[in-house]
Amino acid sequence: MKIIVATDSFKGTISASEATEIIADALSEKLPTSKIIKMPIADGGEGSTDCFVDALGGGYVVTTVKNCFFEDVQVKIGIVEAGETAIVEMAQAAGLAFAEGRKNPLLTTTYGVGQMISVAAGLGVKRILLCLGGSATNDLGCGAAAALGVRFLDANGEDTLPLGGTLDEVVAIDTSFVPQSIRDVEFICLCDVKSTLTGESGAARMFAPQKGASEKAVELLEANAIHMQDVILRDLGVDLSNLEGGGAAGGFGAGAVAFLGATIRGGIDEILFRIGFENALEDADAVITGEGRADEQSSKGKAVSGVINVAKKHDIPTIVVAGSVGNADALGADAVFSTVSDFCTFDDVKANAKDSLCRTAKNIAAVLALGTNKV
Repeated sequence: MKIIVATDSFKGTISASEATEIIADALSEKLPTSKIIKMPIADGGEGSTDCFVDALGGGYVVTTVKNCFFEDVQVKIGIVEAGETAIVEMAQAAGLAFAEGRKNPLLTTTYGVGQMISVAAGLGVKRILLCLGGSATNDLGCGAAAALGVRFLDANGEDTLPLGGTLDEVVAIDTSFVPQSIRDVEFICLCDVKSTLTGESGAARMFAPQKGASEKAVELLEANAIHMQDVILRDLGVDLSNLEGGGAAGGFGAGAVAFLGATIRGGIDEILFRIGFENALEDADAVITGEGRADEQSSKGKAVSGVINVAKKHDIPTIVVAGSVGNADALGADAVFSTVSDFCTFDDVKANAKDSLCRTAKNIAAVLALGTNKV
């Protein structure tokens, strides 16, 4: 029997690599003659750098940049494909983890992400994969653009560093100072949402409340995004109004298209392509995937849905393991298992996450073993 284990992280508890390893070990114990293929995955959010490096080989460059509150933080940039591709995971510099206890997308910046991009470009890479997800920001990537030489001018003709709450102060944009080393790089944004920059499902109204924005702040952020949309169209000739994925990561998707000429792709689709997931499916008997919570949202561009969709094309059964399970019917998996077996707090879940996943994986392995007459 050949089984592919391709799990995302169980957010806040287990990394994708750890989850994949735990499940694979449990399968090997019950199915010792089976071939177990480990392929940790991500959807463009947190953990994507490790996912690429684990799957493709390569290494990391470690550097110090500014986080979303302009404090020094150490980050790592993945380098894969013989040094031709760099992985920049924005959550490392502008993630929600830095905003714990002080969430405020009016005041946060993506400046450090731009610093990461600058370091990566300085290594001579041909392309940079920008992993968008888990951000604490809503500045449309203007902070990152400023770090790369884009000038944002106020009514007095002075340079300003736009934050989510001050985007309305920008009256002109000048990209002429962006160095050629940045212009020569191909930028690909990886994200798990298709929302546009503005509107009911946009960066502000759909996602800013998760980042600490009040109702009043949401409306200010929405108005500021509309303002920037107009300035970008006038000064750069880029129409962002209907851009799918433009609302990703506080509008970073839209900003990357406008300021860097980036393209936006589904994070899980790109990751599965680059790690060779579809090729690995040849002769596979089952695929096991998983994440922290499986529900209706999981079917909308999340990592697990990407795995299931590709596996179904080849008529390979899929099993989902999740910390908690809601309405997961839309996923189309053959079976869905929860690792949480009793009512408990998240602290309890976190403390027992690895043991719970191991127990569930052993139960799945026992069922698979029944089908091979090995028990």
